This record gives sequence, C-alpha cells and structure tokens, in this order.
Amino acid sequence: MLKLRSISKIEFDNYVKENTNTHFMHSSAWGEFEKVTSHVTPHYLGLTDEDNTIVAATLLLEEHLPLNSSNLYAPRGFVIDYNDKSLLKTFTTKLKDFAKTRKATSIRINPSLTTTDDALATLKELNYKKNSHVKLLEYTYKIDLTKNLKEIEKEYSDNVKENLLKTEKYDVELLIADPKDFEEFLTLQDNKNNDYYETLYDIFRNNEYTKIKLLLGKLHITKTLKILEKELVRVNNQIAIIPIDNLDASSKERLTNLRKQKDQINEDLKRFKSYKLEYGNSLTISAALVMEQNDKVWILSEANNKVLLETNLNYRIYNEYIKYYKNNSFNLFNQLSPLESNQSFNEFKKEFGGEFIEYIGDYVLVTNHITNFIQNKVVPLFKAFKKEEQNETSNSN
Repeated sequence: MLKLRSISKIEFDNYVKENTNTHFMHSSAWGEFEKVTSHVTPHYLGLTDEDNTIVAATLLLEEHLPLNSSNLYAPRGFVIDYNDKSLLKTFTTKLKDFAKTRKATSIRINPSLTTTDDALATLKELNYKKNSHVKLLEYTYKIDLTKNLKEIEKEYSDNVKENLLKTEKYDVELLIADPKDFEEFLTLQDNKNNDYYETLYDIFRNNEYTKIKLLLGKLHITKTLKILEKELVRVNNQIAIIPIDNLDASSKERLTNLRKQKDQINEDLKRFKSYKLEYGNSLTISAALVMEQNDKVWILSEANNKVLLETNLNYRIYNEYIKYYKNNSFNLFNQLSPLESNQSFNEFKKEFGGEFIEYIGDYVLVTNHITNFIQNKVVPLFKAFKKEEQNETSNSN
C-alpha cells in the first residue's frame, strides 16, 4: 500500500536526481529560497511503497492565510510519472488528505507538461482547474544540445548569423565568475531585484544537485586591436599583389571586396581605439545567471551592458553560452525562465531557434470549497470595503 510521508531534503534531492523530467524548482534549495523570500513553509513529501521506496515526490510551499488557513503550491508540479494515471490519482488523494491537516484551501501546480500531453486530460478528470489568476511564463524555446553545433547554428535567424560573422574577429572570452564578481552582474541589472538575486545566488551556489552559475562575457579591447591590425596588414598585402593594369572581371571584383574589407577594418580600428581610451583593456558585455540540474540548463536572468550596443556582441556572447554547455555534455538548453519575462529578451532568444514548447500553465485543485470561497471572494471584498472606508475617512479629514 502506498503511503505519503515527509521526507528529508536529502531524500528529496536524491529522488529528483534519479528522474529525468525535472526542473530547478524541484530542489530543496528552491524550497529554502522561497522560505526566505516569500515567507512560506516548505514541505518535502514522498509517496512510498511497501519497501519504503519513493515512487513520487513533491515540494509543497505553504502560504499562510488569514482565518488560520493556507494555500499549497508545488512549483513546476510534482516529480512523478504523469502518464501513470493510477499513481497520479493516488498521489492526488494523499495530497488532499495532507491539505486537510494544514487547513489548506487548494493545491496549485504548474507542471512542465505541454498542451498536447495526454496527462492534461487526467489532471482535469481529477478536478484540477485552469487558474486564470496566475500568469507565469508558459512557453520556452529549448535547444537540443545533443545535435552537432552546425545543426544548432543552422536554426539561428539570418540576423544572428550575420552578427556572429561580423563579430568573429573580436576577441571575446566567456568566464565562470566568482562570488566576488556578482556585483558586476547586479550593476548590469541596473539595480533591479538585487536582494532577490543575491539570495538566490547565495542559496544555490553551494547546492550539490542544482547549481547556479554566473557567466560573464568579456570583450578584450587591446587584444581585439591587435587582431584588427594584423588583419589590416593581411588585406593590404593581398591588395598589393593584385596588378592594377588590365584587370579581368574576377580580379576587379576581388579588389573591390578587399578595399571594402580594408575600409571596414579601419573603421573598426578607429572605434576600438576610442573604446580603449574610455573603457581600458577589457569590458564586460553581458552577464547571465544560469541554473544547472542533471543534463539541463536554464538561463535565469541576463543583463547586457548598455555601452557598445552597436557592436552586437551580445549575439556573440549568447552563442558562447550555448557552445559552453554543448561542450560540457549538457543535453538541453532552456532559453526562457519562469522567473522573469522580458519581451525584448524573449524576442532576442527566439532568434536562436530551438523547439517552441508551450506549457499548460497554472492549475488548481480546490481542497476546501468553503474556505476557498471565503479567501478568494469574501476576504477581497472585505479588504476593498475597508480600503474605501479608510479613503472616505481620510477625505473627510
């Protein structure tokens, strides 16, 4: 007989590690992060068989509400085989019983299921209802890193390919940053959500199973100048060996192209000399917080330097992120994170291709209809009434 019990954080993380369809929010570190930032109580629950082997698990975040009630939330759903209808039904029944012990009005989930997954019908049969009140990022573009690099780059937009070609002569380096470099990321973030990201980084950077990294994309200005100077010598030498008199059509075309290259290099030299005067030997172009779990990686948050935007080096740096994880034996590159939705970044990442995945979004299972009605209908009306009353009192004074 299957039994629901509290499990340790180590047990939970070990079970997540053994499974494939997991998310960085399926981690004890995420529970501790939410405990600090959202003031919720994390519960780590496992469904075990007769041998005490875990067959399903979940992190439940308990949000404490007025009237001694609560809501339960499973970030990115359960760690379970959603295609096993019997198991999902049993787990749901056991969780409803747990919800009663916590006086919870509902259980909310947003699993990594797509709109075409058969499991969606099973959830609906179990009375999980679409939640229209919560809007997370319900889609992403996943790059399959098991493909060879040429296949991956073939799916890039023409704009990406053009910018990668333009910037290939610039000296760029991808660095795995130390904690002391985190301030640089915050600076590029333009002081948005500093406490949030600092807490996230501090909690996850020492986690054994789900790890956070800070990647910095550096432009080496002095080295780039040397590359450009060598390139100028090469082009001048090629121009010098072309005879000026009696040029055939092919030689004329080659000479024209070389002169265009020379003009472009001279223009780049002029720009990079001014960059060196202003910024020194190197400059961070882009920084990204990424989360790694098993063979998957997510871009959590990305920030670009507002200077040198005309170089379009952010395309080059982002491509370096992809190559880094491809070369380090990761299998899946998740481009968009549910942590933040920035339309301009989303459009930028869309240009790098990958499979478009649309998730089912937020679903809620009501576990106590009376308290759920009170919390979602009566309490908001009461709060609105009190606010209106306070405004009238303030206006009369």
